[in-house]
Amino acid sequence: DVYKRQELNQMSYMEISNIEKSFDKNEVLKGISLNIEQGEFVSLLGPSGCGKSTLLRCLSGLETIDKGTFVLDGNDVTETPAQNRNIGMVFQQYSLFPNMTVEENLSFPLTIQKMPKADQKAKIDDVLNIVGLTDKKKAYPGNLSGGQQQRVALARAIISRPKVLLLDEPLSAIDAKLRKNLQIEIR
Repeated sequence: DVYKRQELNQMSYMEISNIEKSFDKNEVLKGISLNIEQGEFVSLLGPSGCGKSTLLRCLSGLETIDKGTFVLDGNDVTETPAQNRNIGMVFQQYSLFPNMTVEENLSFPLTIQKMPKADQKAKIDDVLNIVGLTDKKKAYPGNLSGGQQQRVALARAIISRPKVLLLDEPLSAIDAKLRKNLQIEIR
C-alpha cells in the first residue's frame, strides 16, 4: 500500500519522518518514522523510558522536535503550536485544572475553539454520558477517584472531535468492565 501511494503521489494521513528529540545530551528519539492512515488505531509498545510519551508530546506540539517533520492531513505541522494542531491528548497524569469543575474542564477546549456556550452544553452532556459521569458535572477533580479523573481527561480529549487522538495509558485507572465499554466508544 505504501508503495502504491508513493507511485500515485498520495500521502498518508499522518507522516512522521525522521523525528529526533534530545534532552540535554540524552537522545530520547532517533530517526522515528511512521505513516498512519486515517482511521487506523496504532499502539506504541516498549519499556518504561523508551520515548513513547515523548513521541506523543512531540506530535501533540507540547515538545519541540529537534529534527524531522510531522505532516498531518497533508499539512506540515512540525512548527505549528499545539493549540492549532487539532490533536486531542490524554496524559498519564490526567492534567485536569484543579480549580475548575468537570463541566468547566470540558468547556475549556470548546471555548478556545470559540464555540457558543449554548452549543457547549449539549456537547458536554453527550461526552459525559459516553464516559459515564453525567452525575459529576459540578464536581472538582480533587473530589473524584483516579478512574473518574481519567474519564474526565478522556472526555476533554474527545469533546472537540480532534483529527487525531493521542492516548498515553488512557484507561489504566479504570475498572475492567468500564474499560471495555470505553475501548468500544473510543474506537
